[in-house]
Amino acid sequence: MQEDQRVFDVAIVGGGIGGTMLGTVLARHGVRVLLLEGSGHPRFAIGESTVPETTFGLRVLARRYDVPELEHLATNAALRRHVSSNCGVKRNFSFVYHRDGEPTRPDECTQYPTWGPPLGPDSHYFRQDVDAYMFHVAVSYGVTAYTHTMVDDVKFEEDGATLVTRDRGSFRASYVVDAGGMRAMLPERLGLRQEPPYRTRSRTIFTHMVDVRPFDAVSPPREQHRMPSPFSQGTLHHMFQGGWLWVIPFDNQSTSTSELCSVGLNLDLDRYPRPDDLSAEEEFWQHVGRFPSVARQFERARAVRPYVSTDRTQFASQKVVGDRWCLLPHASDFVDPLFSSGLAVTVMALNALGHRLIDAVRQDDFDTARFAYLDHWTKRMFRFYDDLVSCSYIAFDDFDLWNAWNRVWTLTTLYGTNAQNQAAVTYEKTHDPACFDVLEMPPYRGLQGMDNPWVERMFDQSRDAVLAYRAGELTKEKTIARIYEVLGESGLVPAVWGTLDPDNRCPSGVFTLWPLMKILLWGKYRSPRHVRGSYFTGGARLVGKEAVQAYTSELRTGSSLVHQTVRDMWLNWNRDWARRPAPRK
Repeated sequence: MQEDQRVFDVAIVGGGIGGTMLGTVLARHGVRVLLLEGSGHPRFAIGESTVPETTFGLRVLARRYDVPELEHLATNAALRRHVSSNCGVKRNFSFVYHRDGEPTRPDECTQYPTWGPPLGPDSHYFRQDVDAYMFHVAVSYGVTAYTHTMVDDVKFEEDGATLVTRDRGSFRASYVVDAGGMRAMLPERLGLRQEPPYRTRSRTIFTHMVDVRPFDAVSPPREQHRMPSPFSQGTLHHMFQGGWLWVIPFDNQSTSTSELCSVGLNLDLDRYPRPDDLSAEEEFWQHVGRFPSVARQFERARAVRPYVSTDRTQFASQKVVGDRWCLLPHASDFVDPLFSSGLAVTVMALNALGHRLIDAVRQDDFDTARFAYLDHWTKRMFRFYDDLVSCSYIAFDDFDLWNAWNRVWTLTTLYGTNAQNQAAVTYEKTHDPACFDVLEMPPYRGLQGMDNPWVERMFDQSRDAVLAYRAGELTKEKTIARIYEVLGESGLVPAVWGTLDPDNRCPSGVFTLWPLMKILLWGKYRSPRHVRGSYFTGGARLVGKEAVQAYTSELRTGSSLVHQTVRDMWLNWNRDWARRPAPRK
């Protein structure tokens, strides 16, 4: 290999979804990118459920950096059409409460729908297909990528770094990004790992299965539970004291070609220490057997891959950036799979890191101070999610407590998602990528509205009430009352939502077109001063425009397939090969 083929601007260690998205963004803007992946594609990975803030963030990445392929991951229709028919649809987050030995009660469930078309719905990523797609996209944009290439060492010098691989020799790069996940190389090489400073203490058992029954087939009927969306068409969370179990089906839409379902059991380490006398499989089924409704859902289920059992899920690093290097979020820290936060934090980090690296390469200036923003906000987001998740484990003590605490999360999600949308709305008006700079300014920085002082105050006061309950300083009833009081005082609750009504267990309603328009109208004309002008501005026009585009695209796709079928009944020759896009330069 020639020497100039071993010298790059940026080297990315890890070829998963985060590393390949970053590589694509950088290569699109002329950065010479090396990507080194220790295994290959396709491969198993978890982190399979998106959230609205993730998918809106992907839209921002796609438009800010002019990489339309990233937007193919943002809605289920685009994902199904462009990436993989093995992915599932996510129309909701459903939470069902369980007691030992009892069938679930119809009025002990909550639901938060995802956005309907054209801005949604969200998806269940079959990661081996999605990750392979993004790897191929990165290569098509000019990333130099090697699979089955282990990096044994990285040696940092003043002007760059040397990456020593096991089988392909050494490479030089001006900057190194570690996208290697929990077993990332740089945290170990640089001694960055530390005892997790997180209140959450949980562990996980997970696998993929076939023949997991739709929960709608075994749950109380809809007339009794009154949820607006089928449980099986979203990410289902079975909750119980001290734990929860995810059910993420990939076979839950009519066009799916998958038979698989991702399942994972998450347990509070202090309540459920890891047993020495049970295998992961035995422990999984032991907990499933505790809850009759869950047992019915899994009565025919069979695992298709080995069960994986973790020790404590949480890990942390002392810092995210250093001289000539940085860690992507999943290489730095992790809290818990609850609320599918991993991909959301990753997308935010890519948005902030992309333009910094592009500018650093162009200016040949990799001063660590340039990347300090990433260090501060990545760590701050993990602290937020630790608060959110640890208080959720506490709230699993009792359904009424969960029913109150759950509303805090739905509200922070609304404002975090709308912050991303505000930037997209401005971009559609101006087509100026500089409009995305607002996502690093108050009140839009970070995720879940955490940089908005009104959202932050509401969240902190609610969190403190739950922690006081855990400490025995507040009764359950007073904790619940305090949360509703804080929500009401915040002024953040849309008047068209039922957030302050405990009997409304889907307090946000749904995000189909007309309810969505009502939220936008409330925000623009009837919301408090601290909401109006910063959120819900101009979105109606964008939603209408994209609704027409989504309908037209689906119609065109269907018509094209019909045309091809009829054509191929009569003709052998075609020019479909000529319609493929030309290679990118």
